Amino acid sequence: MTRIHIEPASPDLAGHFLAVLVASFEQYRLTLDPPSGVFKETPESIARKIESGGGFMAYDDTILVGVVLYEFHKDALYLGRLGVLPDYRGQKIAHLLINAVEQVAVAHQAPCIELGVRIGLVNNQQLFKSLGYEITSYDRHEGYSEITSLTMVKRLV
Repeated sequence: MTRIHIEPASPDLAGHFLAVLVASFEQYRLTLDPPSGVFKETPESIARKIESGGGFMAYDDTILVGVVLYEFHKDALYLGRLGVLPDYRGQKIAHLLINAVEQVAVAHQAPCIELGVRIGLVNNQQLFKSLGYEITSYDRHEGYSEITSLTMVKRLV
């Protein structure tokens, strides 16, 4: 049994944060179209996102195993990049990270949490549906004529 604990993300750990994101998305590097923006991130860009919004890091004892970013929008808290190392999936770590973001939203009296999910990532869609998120729109990435992603929202008030 793992001992997972969640801590606020720190900009000085952005390189480690990014390493978990990249490892989490590596399986999609050649198959996700359009490609994930994770592979364009840098430690500096992650540090800026943590500073301007926030994030959380999940640890199994001292091993960093999952991460999530969030940012404040006018009418919502936006749940950004979420990643859990493949060897740690299925242990509800994503649930813990999402719950931490939801607690921030409640503390800041955000009316809802919003996020984007790729059409091709059906398991991610199912995860968020199981946690009370609903699809509110279907979207296209720039340069694509077909739908490539969807927006999901969980209302808090």
